[in-house]
Amino acid sequence: MNKKDMRKEMMDRLASLDPSDKKRKEETLKTKLLEYISQLNITSVGIVLSMPHEMDTDGIISQLKSQGIEIYTPVCNYDQKVMNFCEFSSFDAVVKDEKGLRVPEDAERVNNAPGLILVPGLIYSQTGYRIGYGGGYYDKFLANYTGLKVSLLFEEQLGEVIVEPHDIPVDILITPERTIDAAEKRNEDA
Repeated sequence: MNKKDMRKEMMDRLASLDPSDKKRKEETLKTKLLEYISQLNITSVGIVLSMPHEMDTDGIISQLKSQGIEIYTPVCNYDQKVMNFCEFSSFDAVVKDEKGLRVPEDAERVNNAPGLILVPGLIYSQTGYRIGYGGGYYDKFLANYTGLKVSLLFEEQLGEVIVEPHDIPVDILITPERTIDAAEKRNEDA
């Protein structure tokens, strides 16, 4: 099976999750992430403004903002195929870009080195490699990022992935049931 088929299969699986069960799992993930960030004294976070089919990040963003943590959200330049993390001020200052993704209205203040980046994806190996949505923006960005890379996911999203030379793995995987130190697992496998 190729990456395109794997993406479609996972998107279908995620779409079939029971809505109340999904909501409960998302609340657990939110709580676990907020505790993790608090324990590490992270002061700035890069996080996507989620789309309706994705895990809702608005609650996480609101909670982090209320704790005084700086929030930066990805903004893509589709012509140059680059992504930058731009300061998020409020949900009132959010617009949709040319692909329909929610982005900050003012993309002037860039911080490509927040303490932690929450990396989205569809399928993850326990060693932190992932299959994303296919644009390659995160792998390209993460190639030069030295901070902590974390992903939130459901257990259903753990599986086999096709790893390519340009793929950049995440460090920590957080599911409702457990936290996996993917970086340590990679070291064990090396």
